[in-house]
Amino acid sequence: MTDARGMLRASLWPFSLAFGAVAWLRGRAYDAGLLRAERLSVRVVAVGNLGVGGNGKTPLVAWLVARALELGRRPGVLARGYGREPGAALNDEGRLLARRFPGLPQEQAPDRVAAGRRLLAQHAVDVLFLDDGFQHRRLARDLDLVCLDAERPFAQGRLLPAGDLREPPSALTRADGVVMTRAGALDEATRRQRVAMVRGHARRELPVWFAEHAPLDVESSSDRRCEPVATLRGREVVLLSSIARPAAFEATVVGLGAKVLAHHARRDHHRHVPAEVDALARDARRRGAALLTTEKDAVKLDAVVEPYLVLRIGLRFLGAEPEPSLVGLS
Repeated sequence: MTDARGMLRASLWPFSLAFGAVAWLRGRAYDAGLLRAERLSVRVVAVGNLGVGGNGKTPLVAWLVARALELGRRPGVLARGYGREPGAALNDEGRLLARRFPGLPQEQAPDRVAAGRRLLAQHAVDVLFLDDGFQHRRLARDLDLVCLDAERPFAQGRLLPAGDLREPPSALTRADGVVMTRAGALDEATRRQRVAMVRGHARRELPVWFAEHAPLDVESSSDRRCEPVATLRGREVVLLSSIARPAAFEATVVGLGAKVLAHHARRDHHRHVPAEVDALARDARRRGAALLTTEKDAVKLDAVVEPYLVLRIGLRFLGAEPEPSLVGLS
């Protein structure tokens, strides 16, 4: 199977070269002013990555929104809205942010310039966070923050479709800061090596922070009451998830001391059928366990009748948090 995957990647290499050439030409056109970036009337902070898949962009956006609110700012969020249901205003990530920050102004559309103008026409916002916006150069930004998975910063090292990179590591020359996510298991020597590698690609002393996805609490679907994560220790659970990295969710739950009896992992952005989830919750209860899901999945389970638990996850920086001025908040 590994050999077959390797042969497939090798056969896709010419297409990766073409993809990279198009991306390079487009970037050069913006750098030279041949393609014009359009500016909005407020500060724009883009959060993105170099590859596809979950690298912690939305948790970083949530952290930025929370920090902005603490500082008395009026944040809003723009996103493309990938995976959004037909007719829906927000996708799963947007609904998660709305669930955590009631009243947060959000707009989702492929044309984020138009979406930004609509949002600003309706809300008194003074800073906009562009979720998954590193490659969306048509909207001018004041700051670019890039998320990289600390365990595999550049994954396979190949551009799409042979690999999972949208841009080569040299694109970090455009970044203003890098957040290395899922860094909890890295020792100090490995962190120093990661910093040197990132700054080598960026060709300057770029700020680099390390963070991990840390459990915040456990929420009950029946009354939205939250309990400490310690309540999962020794408890039997059945997992339900439709996220980019289900194994990471399961590892977190196991790390909290819970006993996982089963994990129903669906593809990212899967649309859950309420009757199916109710059946899973009843089956878990018959086994003396609880159905446990992610906060991203919980936003799609409003029609589910049976009670279940939600593990809420947040971004926790290892060491000092970024100064507001370095992430566009001052």
